[in-house]
Amino acid sequence: MKTIKGMFKSLSNITALTVLSASVAGAQNALQFTGVSATEEGAIRLAWQSESNTVYRIDYADRLIGTNIGYAVWNTLYDSYPSHGANTFWLDTGNYHVAPAIPHPKRGPVRFYRIVNEGTNTGPGPLVVIMSQTNGSILSDQVTVSVIATSSLPILSTKLYVDGQEMKPSVDGTNYVINTCEWPNGPHTLFATAKALSALPGPSGPYPVGIGRAVSPYVAVTFSNLITKVAFSEAFFEPSLGQTQQVTATFAANVNWTLQVINVAGNAVRTVTGSGTSLQLNWDGTGDGGTNIPDGVYKYLISAQTNGQAFSAGSGGSGGESGGSSAPGSTSFTTAPESSDTWFPTTVRQALAAGLTSYFIELPPLPPCKSNGVWIVPDPQPFIEVQVPQSVQQGQLRSSRAQSSSISGGYGANGPSPEDFGGPAAQSTTAPTRSPTAAVKNQVNNFAVAYWTYKAGRSVSLPGNGIPPPLTAKIHLDGISSTSPATYDPLPWDNAVDSMIFAFLDGGWKLATNKSDGNLSVWDIRRSDQGYGGGEMFTRATIGVLGSHGDYGTDPDYSAGSSQSKQTYFPSGNPNDNGDNAWLRMCQFGFGGNLKWMAVNACNALCDPNYGSMVNHGAIPLKTTHLLCSASTPIYNADGLEAEWARNMLSSNPQTIATAWINAGHYAYGMMSPGVGVTIKFRVTGYSECFSDTVPNNTAPYNPSPAPGNLVKRDEQVYP
Repeated sequence: MKTIKGMFKSLSNITALTVLSASVAGAQNALQFTGVSATEEGAIRLAWQSESNTVYRIDYADRLIGTNIGYAVWNTLYDSYPSHGANTFWLDTGNYHVAPAIPHPKRGPVRFYRIVNEGTNTGPGPLVVIMSQTNGSILSDQVTVSVIATSSLPILSTKLYVDGQEMKPSVDGTNYVINTCEWPNGPHTLFATAKALSALPGPSGPYPVGIGRAVSPYVAVTFSNLITKVAFSEAFFEPSLGQTQQVTATFAANVNWTLQVINVAGNAVRTVTGSGTSLQLNWDGTGDGGTNIPDGVYKYLISAQTNGQAFSAGSGGSGGESGGSSAPGSTSFTTAPESSDTWFPTTVRQALAAGLTSYFIELPPLPPCKSNGVWIVPDPQPFIEVQVPQSVQQGQLRSSRAQSSSISGGYGANGPSPEDFGGPAAQSTTAPTRSPTAAVKNQVNNFAVAYWTYKAGRSVSLPGNGIPPPLTAKIHLDGISSTSPATYDPLPWDNAVDSMIFAFLDGGWKLATNKSDGNLSVWDIRRSDQGYGGGEMFTRATIGVLGSHGDYGTDPDYSAGSSQSKQTYFPSGNPNDNGDNAWLRMCQFGFGGNLKWMAVNACNALCDPNYGSMVNHGAIPLKTTHLLCSASTPIYNADGLEAEWARNMLSSNPQTIATAWINAGHYAYGMMSPGVGVTIKFRVTGYSECFSDTVPNNTAPYNPSPAPGNLVKRDEQVYP
């Protein structure tokens, strides 16, 4: 087939570009791609030769400098990805955990890739397996995938991937819920990863944290649904900004369907009906009866019943108001690759029912790309022939939910009838459970994230006392008498940040900023007044989170804003921050602006006696910020802390900001074994009238000034 050959030619050229990009990755060993392909949904699957016990980073570029692949402008797309063994694969569906978001590949003109070897594990790898689903399983509707991990190391966390795409975190660390209707029907691959830590990272010392990572065996399953490829623009919807929400789905037979839009209270606010093999609703926020629907998070309940009509792939039925048209970009065919008069199968089931051993998928058009100064233009109609796996041909595709039907025999000229379809004759499903494929547009509630991981450790000279020369001296930290540089161990944040961002996005919040390591400078966080001229990044968000090491000084600090108080200090993990600019003092935080609530996950940020000294000197710069959540003791970096804080604040029965933080501490440190030998106390400080704040209902400070007497605190021991 000319079209198929042309498509492979285009893909092979893109593969060549990618292999060239891998050769300049700066890895310990040259990395080579073993495959690059586009999925039916337009995601890009990358596979490469790999080494066991190794961690990789996937970088991307959307442009070249000239025509030389070696001079691309590279950015991180996905980090801390463990090796699968001799061969590893991963799926690019974009990254909506960074700001600005990296869009899904189908939404951009071109993308180049490279793989970077980040080194080997520093601890023994755990054992991780998927327990609840097995090879050859036929999965329909929502399913629970149970992941079990064991290790000689005490701290464990897991992630689940479908076809190489990371799923939303498990709240209990074991059970992951996915809705198989949000993928195309057919074969899919499940696997899990686990990360084991020798201890919770936190206070520095002579005990660097060992990290071991592992990947489970692959589990090959088949998704089989009447309702397939359910998609939506975004979970959070703001019709007040003129947004239009697009909800689409396709069906494996001709059906009568109903779509209901469900609000957070569980009520249907819009109902649309139609018939056909696909649906599309371009929703402008109008409810049933023409009512205006408020901004918020919505779910979409789709019900379908086969109607006995002939299957005509790509046909949308006539429906109520906005329903019934074919979903743009869906895999629907109106002409065959070779003959416009012949129906041909587009799913595994349709192929088997027709007595065939292969079927066709239509990939989204690939953009032109340039190689060695020559532009390569993909064929306009990229059909790919896919072989049905032998195991499936041998009868493993039968669904326990199938009606009285047979998967043998052929179709008529109009394609499959309801009797030919091997799945359920009726089905209902609620979406979304899958990760978003578009950036949330919400402009009202947003959050900012900043953290340093100190990947190679960090040694910085002690902060100055703020007295101009010639009397300049160094502040003593933690009571030490030495003036030698302070040393800080690595502080891994990858799982914690991912879990937190998922939780905020699920609550309908937008990621305003996500900066870390070399992209995060002390200047980004500092206040703009008192001669600091900082970027005040947190003032442009409603909630801010900083993760770093922390220390306390035992000498008065004479720097601007400190008012000779004893300060707490946060060392930068950015190697470009040097001298006194390698330190962020508590008094230098840029608070105020839009920022209502701030969390600082760092040791001793609000410790005694420094907290009292800073309050008495007006050196905690809350300004109009309501509350600051942190700790008065050393604190450990538990993966679930910030995510649980977000869930507590954004649930349908929201906790107060302070209570949500303290309860998150109890939750996160519940994983620590008894007898660790430390005591962890959380502290929340701020204006008294703001301690009843919840996200939906909160009070601005009556007298927004950190002057003595205006700030109060709440303490609670969260471990043991």
